[in-house]
Amino acid sequence: MATSQVRLLAAAASLLLIGGVLAAQSTRNRIRVRTGPITVNTSISIPSIASLRGDDGPGPDSAQVEALLAGLGRADPVVCEMAVDNLGNSWGGWARREVGALHDRTPAAAGREAFEGRVKDARAVAVLGRELANANPCVRRAAARLLGESPNPEALARLRTAFRSGDARVREAAAHGLGTAEDPESFDPLVKALRDNDPAVARMSAWALGEIEDPRAVDPLAAQLRSSDTGLRLAAVWALGEIEDARAVKPVIPMLRDADPRLRVAAAQALGEIEDAGAVDALVETLKDGDESLRLASADALGEIEDAGAVDGLLRSLRDKSPSVRAASAHALGEIESPRAAEGLAAALSDSDLEVRRAAVHALGELDDLSGAPAGLTSALKDADPEMREAAAHALGEIGDQSTAPALAAAYRSDERVEVRRAIIEALSEIEGVKASEVLVAAMKDPDPEVRRAAADALGDRD
Repeated sequence: MATSQVRLLAAAASLLLIGGVLAAQSTRNRIRVRTGPITVNTSISIPSIASLRGDDGPGPDSAQVEALLAGLGRADPVVCEMAVDNLGNSWGGWARREVGALHDRTPAAAGREAFEGRVKDARAVAVLGRELANANPCVRRAAARLLGESPNPEALARLRTAFRSGDARVREAAAHGLGTAEDPESFDPLVKALRDNDPAVARMSAWALGEIEDPRAVDPLAAQLRSSDTGLRLAAVWALGEIEDARAVKPVIPMLRDADPRLRVAAAQALGEIEDAGAVDALVETLKDGDESLRLASADALGEIEDAGAVDGLLRSLRDKSPSVRAASAHALGEIESPRAAEGLAAALSDSDLEVRRAAVHALGELDDLSGAPAGLTSALKDADPEMREAAAHALGEIGDQSTAPALAAAYRSDERVEVRRAIIEALSEIEGVKASEVLVAAMKDPDPEVRRAAADALGDRD
């Protein structure tokens, strides 16, 4: 990794850790931290019980918001975007407080806690409203996002006002905030903005309508699929997928043949989100496309729709040249749960790719009403990969075929992995017969307490 990349990642980690918060507020131990043109009070804050639970705290004040935005504005653009993506994210809570914290952390690091709460302070809302016009796009996005997440009614009022601005950059940022807020009152202005003279505003308005998920947006969004602007078509397809209305299937299907490969993939993903069987034939056809990304997205979408009409096409895709597509097809067949997929999935247990084999063994356990376990499943109990052996045991338990009890018994006696033995005992608990009971009794002396407990539970259920 180049030195410049290392420095950038280090800077990103630092900024994400403190959330860009260059100032924090407390009632004691105040010190001064200078942040360019802004000087604010900061201190180490002791976490409250509410913040440790992840409850929404009081939120940052105007000084903290100003310091955050100033810090974002000075940051490397990549670092800024990474930080904005994580606004409101409370990951790593213990690491930035006491347990796991570096002993020489700066006092400002504790200030990130304030941004776990949404912006409620009226003066902070005013600061964010002004920053919707900031020349830095990352800062505008941060302001829009924080306003959109604010419970203060004034935040929405400022976003709605900004959406009428003569400055397209402000309108775009406001649309982002309105979408973040999922503001139903902005539905009509956002629909109107789909025809905005500035393409960026139209695109963001389409995105916002997808966030609001109002079914009334289906027709106006579908109309934008005829736009000459690829970005607007892409945003409209994505939004239609978010709304999940079956009326969108017919206008989205032609997008599977769009000239732009990103849009073709987005269309497949949207059809999967909508989950309507009317898209199955078109998606099965795209399983033959030369674009691997589209084949992968189509297989995933068919698994989301869960319609048996896709089984034959997905079985063919188990022989796709791409391991990723083969694995996605196996997973989709498991989601559909048709027993017609058993033979093809059993054949996939010998695939050259481990992920495909794993997907196939998991899928076999999901199929409905199998009359018996495919032979490949018992063979998978001897696979070199422990996850395969564990999944095979689970699958055999789901199928409940008594003829597999001897193979499970042999696997229990030979497998050194606790997780696999536990899965075998759980499988045998679902299988009737003397052989299964004998293994369950023997497992009462297993060295692992979880295995012994599983065996005791299984034997108790048989009484």
